[in-house]
Amino acid sequence: MLPLNSLALACVLFLGLHWLVAGSPLRGVIVAITGENIFRILFSLAVLASLIWMGWAYAHAPYTETWGKAMVLKPVASVLMAFAFIFLIVGTFSKNISILNQNQPEDISAQGLLRITRNPGLIGFGLWGLAHFMVNGDWAGHLLFGTFLFQGFIGPLNMERKYRKKFGSAWDAFAAQTSHMPFLAILTGRNRLVLSEISKPLLIASLLAYALVLYFHAAWFGVSPLS
Repeated sequence: MLPLNSLALACVLFLGLHWLVAGSPLRGVIVAITGENIFRILFSLAVLASLIWMGWAYAHAPYTETWGKAMVLKPVASVLMAFAFIFLIVGTFSKNISILNQNQPEDISAQGLLRITRNPGLIGFGLWGLAHFMVNGDWAGHLLFGTFLFQGFIGPLNMERKYRKKFGSAWDAFAAQTSHMPFLAILTGRNRLVLSEISKPLLIASLLAYALVLYFHAAWFGVSPLS
């Protein structure tokens, strides 16, 4: 199988696991058979396998240029990556809407990073995809990073559809104070930015991780994000 075709299939598998398994009634059918914990383990292993496949196929795919290496966009991509690290790390290790699998919307207050976006972890994932999509103008890059961009920004909408169906007005009340797209609730007056609510240790850890990856990017991945 050609590496580019292999990459396309790996991306389809990654999206299919999220949309056709975790994001559909099929999830409930599988959970009824395996139980919640076993399902999560199996799903995580399947996603990990798809990511490994994607990485291998991308590494072996030919470079077929579209807009090429967009050098002028590298500073923009670097800024996006700083936000991506913050959203990913702070969003993942702070209270977020993932606890709705066992809790009620009333258990989450729209504070901290949730004032900016109610899906910080996935938005960070999407920003990572966007930053790399911008500066990798080739078909393999479009497939790989476009998949992450799509799942990061569009994937949460499918998750929210399930929460809306499950919790009804309780979800609507929480969603009314927040926004999926970053800063939209703040810009429309439904919330306000309170930086003091964001965990300083997690924020520092995010920026340190960003600086570390920025410094070693060329050594680890063979490409400098700054030149």
